[in-house]
Amino acid sequence: MRVVILYDPGADDWTADDIAGVMQAVDDIARIFGSLSHQVHRVPVRHDMRWFNACRRADLVFNLCEGVRGVAQWEDHVVGTLELAGIAYTGCGPWTTAACRRKAVANTLLERAGLPVPRWTVAQGKIEDDFPLPAIVKPAAEDASAGLDRQSVVSDRKSLKARIAAMTEQFDEVLVQQYIPGREFNVGIVGDRTLPVAEIDFSAMPDGAWPILTYAAKWHVGGGPARGRCRQGVDPRGQPQSRPHRRRRPLAHGDGGGVGVSRADSPHRRGGAAGGAGNEGRA
Repeated sequence: MRVVILYDPGADDWTADDIAGVMQAVDDIARIFGSLSHQVHRVPVRHDMRWFNACRRADLVFNLCEGVRGVAQWEDHVVGTLELAGIAYTGCGPWTTAACRRKAVANTLLERAGLPVPRWTVAQGKIEDDFPLPAIVKPAAEDASAGLDRQSVVSDRKSLKARIAAMTEQFDEVLVQQYIPGREFNVGIVGDRTLPVAEIDFSAMPDGAWPILTYAAKWHVGGGPARGRCRQGVDPRGQPQSRPHRRRRPLAHGDGGGVGVSRADSPHRRGGAAGGAGNEGRA
């Protein structure tokens, strides 16, 4: 089988670590397909559309492309092109890819489905005086922790205003969401199969640091102490996974239009109450 692996080769401002992080994932996938005796081609996605000609000759496209030249909004355009051409590819379709990257849309869908979602708003000038603090401030239409650093969580009105102003200079839309303290979990779904619960481990973080998964911690070697760990069949209370916890992730998957693969992030307060989206998943 001829397999094409699509990826974003990066933008002018990407560091060597940024590019290495992408290529490590590409090489890992290529190694797996190669071990199964498939013909593998690593294909970068650029605006010249040469990648599309390579995809048309493939039996399967393994889509690792999360943007073009680092611009996340073009991610769903790539998927839409594959969908329109009838090319077999991995991952979700264009609607789901677009909706999940737009946090206001994703939060609205989850709320309409009856899932608990921490209070949020798209920052347009003044934020309501009663908006709960602490809050996390992040781009409204990015993913992969883009725009998140150690200053993303604010605990007073002055810091909130300053952070929104700083983020607005970098991104077109900024979302502010109530910060939920506690442990953070995510659940992956492949087809109809729910994968084991994964927990973000913040135990090595310094005292006084907000436990969030920043861009540096996620993508840069040595960028932060947060790391992932997997705990099979365990809910936030350390008990055998409860029925509501099992249901919520497939519900989020289905209401988001998920087909193929997805991941739902969820913070959990002490005492077991669950939120609808994680502090990093809110990222």
